[in-house]
This record gives sequence, structure tokens and C-alpha cells, in this order.
Amino acid sequence: MSVISRDVPVMKEGALQAPRVGLVQQVRGNLFGSKRDALLTVVLGAVIVAAVYFAVDWLLLSAAAPWAPAESCAAVAGACWPFVVEKYRLILFGTYPYVEQWRSFLASVLLIVAVAVSMLPSFHNGRLVWLWSVVGASFYVLMRGGYFGLDYVQPERWNGLPVLLMLAIFGLVFAFPVGVLLSLARYQSQLPSIRAFAVLYIELVRGVPMIMVLFLGLFVLPLMMPEGITLSPLLTTMIALVFFHSAYFAEAVRGGLQSVPRGQHEAADSQGLGYVQKTRLIILPQALQRSMPEIMNTVLGAYKDTSLVVIIGIHDIMATAKMAFSDPSWQHYGLEAYLLVGIWYLATCWCLSSYSRWLEARTS
Repeated sequence: MSVISRDVPVMKEGALQAPRVGLVQQVRGNLFGSKRDALLTVVLGAVIVAAVYFAVDWLLLSAAAPWAPAESCAAVAGACWPFVVEKYRLILFGTYPYVEQWRSFLASVLLIVAVAVSMLPSFHNGRLVWLWSVVGASFYVLMRGGYFGLDYVQPERWNGLPVLLMLAIFGLVFAFPVGVLLSLARYQSQLPSIRAFAVLYIELVRGVPMIMVLFLGLFVLPLMMPEGITLSPLLTTMIALVFFHSAYFAEAVRGGLQSVPRGQHEAADSQGLGYVQKTRLIILPQALQRSMPEIMNTVLGAYKDTSLVVIIGIHDIMATAKMAFSDPSWQHYGLEAYLLVGIWYLATCWCLSSYSRWLEARTS
């Protein structure tokens, strides 16, 4: 029978744990732990406060209200929101016929909804093929017209947001499977000629700037077509984007293929699986999972790089923003136009980044 003396203090549960540090102590230790840290904190804090003040002042306090007349913009030092109200349809849809802009709006919404549906975990495999087949045909009918009583609109008048979404989304939709095939061709060693072609293609495309590929697609590709067959500038630009981005997708997927343990190949071979079955069921799913961060990074870069098509005369949302403030009566308000475009890119890239983080956490 053991006896505990009253003179020996009893250790309570959790007494050996380190004392919790409060929020004030954490802030003081991290931001004001030394004289240098305190100086940097004060300077950066002052810069942030000043930037926020000037931004709020320009956007709200000193700005012309959206419902104010256009003449009020000359008397304010801030943003001219009547310009955005007046020109937002031109920025979004360009020279597409004004009375038919509901079609370009509906086509843009259709593409955005299709992308959102494709991100659902339960929507995959054969359903995606049917989804994008229907979406592609519907987008073409809405934008072009000539069917179901819709007026025909020349592709030269397709501008703004629909063009950006079409080039970015369909370019990536076709570039990704081409990139996967290129990565598999470069990774395998049974067919040296195919591997050499894949290596040459990937290194050649990755070794030239995107502008060069766009110029080749716009001016050289139509010359290579048989007589009597013509390609629209939008179609040739999309083909050039597919060729360019597929090389980067190929390298991203090849990194995932190389990270798959050799034992997975041997286990698949021991089960008697052929090359196609082994690749489709065992190797490629693991490779895509391992290369997911690099794939999503390539998607983000390709989406933003699509704005470079303005250099070859394709009127995406960057070009239509310039159209908006090219009007002599609004030529001083280019910052408002590009701010609207920047908000669009920031919002969409943030959504893609959030989906990338969620997908990476889900598949880890």
C-alpha cells in the first residue's frame, strides 16, 4: 500500500506543457522583436496605409458616381465610373452587333458553366466528351448564327470576352490530351523514332517565344493548306495555341511519369497487362496526380498568355478595352478600362488557384 505524503506537491495534468502565448505577444514577437523588425514594420505599415488610402480615395471618395452625367468626370480627380457604365458592353463584346450581344453573353456564360461543371468530381470520363461536344457546337451556333433564325455574324466581329474564353478554354481542352500523348511518346523507349519526334517537337516549341508561334499560325499555316481551303484567323490562332501549350503540358506530365515508382510498372507487368492497359489504368492516373500542381500552373500561365493574341490583331478583351478609351471623348480614362479587365483576370485566376489547391488537397 503506497502512501503519498502531504508535503509532496501533486503534479496536475498538463503542468509540464509550455504556457500559451497570447495574440498580443505573438504580434509583438514577430513584428517588433528587434529594432530592425520594428522599423520595417512601421515603414511597411505606413506604405500599406498610404496605398489603401489613395486607392479608396481614387475609387470612391474622389470618383464620379456611376449614375452621374459624363460631364462630371472632368471635375473630379478620381475614377470616372460613368465611362465604365457607358462602355462596358464595348469592353466585353467589342464590335459584335449591339442588338445581338445577348448571344455573345449567353455563349460566354455557357463556357463558364461548362468549366464549372467539368470541375465537379463526379463529372468525368465520357461525360466530358459529350459535354464539350455540345458546348462547342452551341457556342459556334450562338456566335456565328445562320441557324435557327439567328442572323449571321462574321467571325471578324467576334470580339472581347467570348474570344478570350474561346481561345483559352478550347485551346487548353485540345492542348492537354495532345500534351499527354507527347509525354507518353517521350517517356517510352520501345519506339525510338516516335520518341525522337516527341523530343524534337517539345524542345523546339519550348525554345521559341509564343509570339513567334502565333505569327507562324496566322501567316504560315494558311499557306500550307490545300487550294480552296481557307482558315479564319481565330481558328489558326487556336491551332497555334494548341501546338504551343501542348509542349508545356507534355513536360508537366512527363515529370509525373518519371516520379511513378518502378515497382508499379513491374506489378502491372506481373498481372499480364498490356502497354495500353498498364498506362491507362495504373501509370497515367498516378502520374497525373503527382503532376497536378505543375499542370494547374501551366493552365494559369496559358490562360493569361492568351491576351498576347492582341499583337496579331485578334480582338480579345484587352483590345476591346483599348477600343473603349480610343473614343476622343473618353481618351483620358484608359485606367478604368484596364482596371475592369484586371478585375476579371484576378477573379478568374483566383478561382482557378482555389480549385488547384482543393484538388491537390483532395488527391494527396
